Amino acid sequence: MSILVQNLRRTFGSFQALRGINLEIQSHQLVALLGPSGSGKTTFLRILGGLDFPDPGHGKILIQNEDVTEQPAADRKTGFVFQHYALFNHLTVFENVAFGLNVRPKHIRPNSNSIRDRVVELLQLVQLDGLDQRLPSELSGGQRQRVALARALAIDPRVLLLDEPFGALDAKVRKDLRRWLRSFHKEIGVTTVFVTHDQQEALELADTVVIMNQGQIEQVGPPQEIYDHPATPFVYEFLGDVNKLRKPGRPDLFYVRPHEIQILFASDSSADFSARIEHLFAAGPSARLTLRMPNTRETVDADITRQQLDEMGLSEGDEVGLKLATASPKAPAPAVTPSR
Repeated sequence: MSILVQNLRRTFGSFQALRGINLEIQSHQLVALLGPSGSGKTTFLRILGGLDFPDPGHGKILIQNEDVTEQPAADRKTGFVFQHYALFNHLTVFENVAFGLNVRPKHIRPNSNSIRDRVVELLQLVQLDGLDQRLPSELSGGQRQRVALARALAIDPRVLLLDEPFGALDAKVRKDLRRWLRSFHKEIGVTTVFVTHDQQEALELADTVVIMNQGQIEQVGPPQEIYDHPATPFVYEFLGDVNKLRKPGRPDLFYVRPHEIQILFASDSSADFSARIEHLFAAGPSARLTLRMPNTRETVDADITRQQLDEMGLSEGDEVGLKLATASPKAPAPAVTPSR
């Protein structure tokens, strides 16, 4: 199901949570809403799901060309998965997954056999078959999150919405579930929107990433495009490590990532800068150098291979040259709201 959002605004008193959001989501996509705390991403997700509404007269939401702006969640047919699962602790896994079907009005409620078949099918899909009679307290965090996902899918939603789905899990479980969710989404094909503040999670999972900041959209695009070609200084700084430099005699402010800095011997005349190695960290497949710029308190970080580190024989205190391999000047610019 496609989603079209037009000029969406939401205020809470004098605070503007959303400032005119325009966004188009294609059918079957997995879309990440990525941004820092307070950027408006959860408010946006709740409005998509019918758990909140835009300011009167300020915004429209269409799902598959149907205007659902004023429809409550019950009528919108969207599945919602919360960060802390929101499972019913006194119900079994089976009863939790079946809940959305059992509470339907009698004239549209499936019969008990159909409900049982649907629950069994979903528990197999989320790899929890055989656990149907357990209580949520008897499951791991990752298993509880998959129960919540199966419950959201039981109603056969047009759109699936996930609010920080892995935020309550430890790093190892998050990594495993990210990989599982990507494979799972390819299998079910439901248009899915998920909120996260984790850049790696968004870039690894999503077909499309929506970068939000202060209630606006800064950039929309595929993960690699956004990472390689940030549209604004905010996106550049938010997505991974970045150094901000000025070349001698140039007014331009350069944004350059650690892996885009080439380390040269101090005698190399092609260097753009000279610097001194203040700290060297080499416990891993690559080495991270923290470099002090001359006549300044500023430092920059650079990543090189362990092989280059060994070949150059670098150590803390050494003077080196720096060359900005792919950096381009980025003048400060206001946030932009793409129209799609």
